[in-house]
Amino acid sequence: MGLKFEFEIKENNEDAKYFQIYSHIRDLILNGALPGGSKLPSIRILSKDLNVNTLTVINAYKMLEKDKLVYKKEGSGTYVLPRDKELIIDDGMFYFEPGEREFGYSYGEDVIDFTSSAPDPGLFPIKDFKKVMDKVLEEDGASAFMYHTSTGYLPLRKALRDYSKSYEIECSEEDIYIVSGAQQGIDIIAKATVKNGDYIFVESPTYSGAVAVFKSRGAKIIGVPLLSDGPGLKELERLVRQFRPSLFYAMPNFQNPTGYTYSERKKKYLLLLAKKYDFMILEDDYAGDLSYTKKDAMPLKVFDLDNRVIYIKSFSKVFMPGLRLAYLIVPEGIRSKTADAKIATDISSSGLMQRVLCNYIKDGILERHTKYLKKELAIRYLEMVRAIRKHIRGGSLIEPKGGLNLWVKLPMGVTSDKLYKRCLQKKVVISPGVFYNRDDMGLFHIRLSFSGVSVEEIWEGVSVIGLEIEDIKSELSN
Repeated sequence: MGLKFEFEIKENNEDAKYFQIYSHIRDLILNGALPGGSKLPSIRILSKDLNVNTLTVINAYKMLEKDKLVYKKEGSGTYVLPRDKELIIDDGMFYFEPGEREFGYSYGEDVIDFTSSAPDPGLFPIKDFKKVMDKVLEEDGASAFMYHTSTGYLPLRKALRDYSKSYEIECSEEDIYIVSGAQQGIDIIAKATVKNGDYIFVESPTYSGAVAVFKSRGAKIIGVPLLSDGPGLKELERLVRQFRPSLFYAMPNFQNPTGYTYSERKKKYLLLLAKKYDFMILEDDYAGDLSYTKKDAMPLKVFDLDNRVIYIKSFSKVFMPGLRLAYLIVPEGIRSKTADAKIATDISSSGLMQRVLCNYIKDGILERHTKYLKKELAIRYLEMVRAIRKHIRGGSLIEPKGGLNLWVKLPMGVTSDKLYKRCLQKKVVISPGVFYNRDDMGLFHIRLSFSGVSVEEIWEGVSVIGLEIEDIKSELSN
């Protein structure tokens, strides 16, 4: 038998009736008055008891379900979700894209691979690299092969201090820590800041490698749904109030996998929430350099006046991924723990590669190469958009105008996992949305990366995807 609620709807209250019902039940759940497993009154009974329309109760229950405070049992009713299951991302096995477990993974020359966001090797600056390498060996000799401090090669840190100013980020070399790629940066920050049982917010969908790191630290992962311009602000604040996260892992510019970019308003509001509710933000700026318009993507760190943002900048997408270099900008309060975590991980990053990158930056080579890369990738981006609009009939996408990926919504009834398997048989590899999110968004979206394929491969591969979609649609209609 269901519960009976003793409260009255206030007619003159500024809050809508459904919101009053939602707030009352939410407070009962959060203060423990309604334990996990409690059955809520049926929609019909509660609407009669409170003298409101059934739609009012439906809306209240939908809000509770959206906040992962209740769940439905088909044919039985609505129940309070046990607190150990709230909004926590599935604890099952993570999906990793092909090649993530083995960096040498290759499909062969006859396969078109839309899963890799690494740049086409043909775009690597091999000649410049050789010149810089020769210069480092000639000038630094054997010292280039020695260990450096765990925080990194000081001349490189100074160069990165100046480099950061091109993004309007003000920092000192003392704020900068060199790490062996963004993945290691995430792991180091997790070791320095995350305790067992902490709530960690991530975007939903998001990069699975980050989720794996946080779960390895015993954290509870809360998925924050994304809109095309960032999280919904009211929903985000509700989740923050409910779970009180210690850290929010975010990719505000050209997010992976969606390509979405937060509006400036939402970036600033997120920082206000971080200050108000006392949590840190780990900003992964993995593709912020790659805007294909005249307007640059501004990092969240630019707006950070209260040292709430830990900034990660990787060079794998604009330099060469195998060199494994990135840097952190670390607020003073966690510098010591970050340094300890770096030492415990690998003592220090490659001294030789740090010196090479230092010269790349100081000689202006990195800036020139980034401009060249943007021009080349912009062509592939535009061709991919054109190919999708021509061949994927009934699908849709929000053009990110930057980054490395396109997040494509599939036509009604076509699922990403089924499409992935069929395309693989035709030697076209895509990233099904379920790699990143197991709800409806993941089921009905695919991610297509364009940086590692030629224009000819883009048109050929998307054509195959479109044909497979049409075959699936035909099967569904029969």
